[in-house]
Amino acid sequence: MKWSLAHDGGKRFGIMTTNHAESWNNTILEARSLPISSLVRFVFSKTVEYFDERRVEIATQSFKGQVFTKHAHKMLSRSNKCATGHNVTVFDRDSMLFQVVTRRVGQKGGNRHTVRLQEGMCSCGKWQNYRIPCSHLVACCAHLNMSHERFVGNFYKLENVSKVYNGVFEPIPIKGDSCWPSGVDIPKLVHDKEVEKKKGRRKFTRYKNAMDFQASRYKN
Repeated sequence: MKWSLAHDGGKRFGIMTTNHAESWNNTILEARSLPISSLVRFVFSKTVEYFDERRVEIATQSFKGQVFTKHAHKMLSRSNKCATGHNVTVFDRDSMLFQVVTRRVGQKGGNRHTVRLQEGMCSCGKWQNYRIPCSHLVACCAHLNMSHERFVGNFYKLENVSKVYNGVFEPIPIKGDSCWPSGVDIPKLVHDKEVEKKKGRRKFTRYKNAMDFQASRYKN
């Protein structure tokens, strides 16, 4: 998630957006000016394209013997690199309580963190938030000759991610196809000739948002 600033009559306030929403807005940027039917077809085609790309990507990773997603592999590689040189002290082997002192590089490092393996906690908070072992957890697992991959969240496993893209899309049927619905009584909307059309441009009313206030501010 990220925060963006907007204006409201001179006041500044934060609007929380998600990277997913921003990515999707950027994807359909070229289709925003299309008619509604063309816009729906564009979004449908993009979704089909993305699903096919993800299936190929997951199949390629599985063929190479990988277990986790690219993001998880990237995070684990970073944790493995940072864990080199960490000093681990065992406080209680039964409850798996450890203290980790990070390696010192120049004036940085030398921080102390508490790792509780059985409780699934590290004082840095990264393990709890991302469900990917942090460097402190990796150092503890190496100290115990234990694989740290067992502590990766199940939703990062390719076998689980592939289930998200199991669905199969059907092409949009053309009128006259066997898949085209028939015998559906759809009411026809016609213009009421008795309603008199007033002269001049129609007036539209809508709720103003932050962009309207921002535009009016700079205009004045």
